Amino acid sequence: MTPSQNIVQGLKTGIFGKKIFTFETIDSTNTCARLLAESGVEEGTVVYAEEQSAGRGRLKRKWHSTKGENLLFSVIFTPDFKERRYYLIPLLAAVAIIEGIRKCVPACPVVVKWPNDILLESGEKIGGILTEFTRTYDGKLRVIAGIGLNVNQTRFPENLKTRASSIQLSAGKKVDRFFILREILSGIEKYYNVLQNPDKRDMVVERWRSYCTMFNKPVSVQLGAAEHTGICRDIDDDGALLIENKNGEILRIVAGDVTSVAFNS
Repeated sequence: MTPSQNIVQGLKTGIFGKKIFTFETIDSTNTCARLLAESGVEEGTVVYAEEQSAGRGRLKRKWHSTKGENLLFSVIFTPDFKERRYYLIPLLAAVAIIEGIRKCVPACPVVVKWPNDILLESGEKIGGILTEFTRTYDGKLRVIAGIGLNVNQTRFPENLKTRASSIQLSAGKKVDRFFILREILSGIEKYYNVLQNPDKRDMVVERWRSYCTMFNKPVSVQLGAAEHTGICRDIDDDGALLIENKNGEILRIVAGDVTSVAFNS
């Protein structure tokens, strides 16, 4: 079957994944999704690729992925809640990824790291989320969540060998990529609907917190030339990181790169 057929077979969503653009090779699924979003394509559209020639993560980092072994896709949102809540979309995506993996591959212990990383409990990175914003031709704001997930890859470049891993390496067996993808899309739809309910939207943040291992541990957050160090205490209701510095002050960090976390302390 084609990747598109594999994705839709058994997919039980009402919106997300009902329209799918699939590619053997593309420069970046996020770049394609941005163009589609700006043209007014419907919400829930997914752009999927077996390989990216210019895949990227946050801070313009290159995303390395072996063709046909992993999941590389972007999802388009047209949220109608307050704009400050848009920053919860990567959190809901992370929750959907964690729960999708845990359901499909219980032997793979996965956790989240702020702001966008999916890790094994031992600290190796297996996935990431790149969130971007754009507007349609008539000015409507769209959100694009690009997701890269190492599923069956077993070899990595020398500079990533100690920092990257995959679901297969963790579980000790090859797994069905598309089973995981269908579960992720179902989870995205579930928690996206939750975000739009004022009485339930805190569930997304609570779920994210339950999968995070950073709290009460030392962190260093880098944003440009600025560096903030302290103890990670929490995230707030809008997804910002809260760290306590050496003076006991709580700093609210809305963007940055967590460069050191003592996961096993």
